[in-house]
Amino acid sequence: MKVAVTGGTGCFGWPLLKKLIAKDFDVRLLVHSETPLMSEVKGRVYIVNGDLSSNEALFDLTWDCDVVFHLAGKIHLIPRTEEEKQEFYRVNVEGTRNLLKAAKENGVRKIIFYSTVGVYGKDADFHGDEVSSCQPITAYAKSKYLAEQLVLNAFNNGGPEGIVLRFPVAYGPLDRGNVAKLIEAVRRKMFFYFGNGKCLRSMVSSGNAAEAALGVASATNIGNEIFCITDDRDYMLREIIEAIYNALETNWRPFHVPILIAELVGKLGDLFEKTTRISFPVNTPKVMKLSRSLTFSCEKAKRMFGYKPTETLEDGIFKEVEWLKKARK
Repeated sequence: MKVAVTGGTGCFGWPLLKKLIAKDFDVRLLVHSETPLMSEVKGRVYIVNGDLSSNEALFDLTWDCDVVFHLAGKIHLIPRTEEEKQEFYRVNVEGTRNLLKAAKENGVRKIIFYSTVGVYGKDADFHGDEVSSCQPITAYAKSKYLAEQLVLNAFNNGGPEGIVLRFPVAYGPLDRGNVAKLIEAVRRKMFFYFGNGKCLRSMVSSGNAAEAALGVASATNIGNEIFCITDDRDYMLREIIEAIYNALETNWRPFHVPILIAELVGKLGDLFEKTTRISFPVNTPKVMKLSRSLTFSCEKAKRMFGYKPTETLEDGIFKEVEWLKKARK
């Protein structure tokens, strides 16, 4: 099978590339000219230099391909200006539109789009699946939701069938997001949490995400569908922290802030922010996010294309910790 990949050099992309190469797929990879390539990739894939704004590069990327894995996009940093906010739409929405146009011209059969559970607009007290309503709040989440609609409607306009994979917090090598920050905070003994640490979180390892993408790419009679992809179990916060302790080989343990005290401090933070318009380290939304559950179901993926995660939390966290150690040198 001939496939194209965008965003193949990041946390999600690297394990997908490795699996595609190991299975002898004919791979075309879109990369910026200045992006360094790992030795395992060189000579094993066809490199297309460019980005999602280059129609010529995207046409070359999708030429004679059966499936496109679309991972590239602007990640969820907080925009400080209107220009930075609009950059999410330029990259994530218009970039996806450009890719779909090239895919249609080249007769691509299926496009698999990596999206986010951020489209639901919930940070806490929520259990979601594919039929849950979406109310994206941030520019990042709004842009991903709009891109989802383009992907899902492409087939109606003669383009490829679209598959949307919605992922929760991810972890694994090359991660630069929340889990990497959490690991660093634990390593520096600057972490504490609210309550008893029993709140539940859905997560996904980058290896399991790749398994899902490959599974749905190979499945027949599945098109224009949305799937939530997780590790197929929810973790208590203290389980996640324990996995980090073990990977770091540390005996240090953080202290707990009783939830009633945390909620009081959060309210004081709200008041401070309201009166000064200056951000405070602790406010009510942050207390809720770190003390209440946020989970998602991957039952639809298991049922429709036999998704079965293979990487455990402990394995994925260990790999990320080892990568972070090397990155610090």
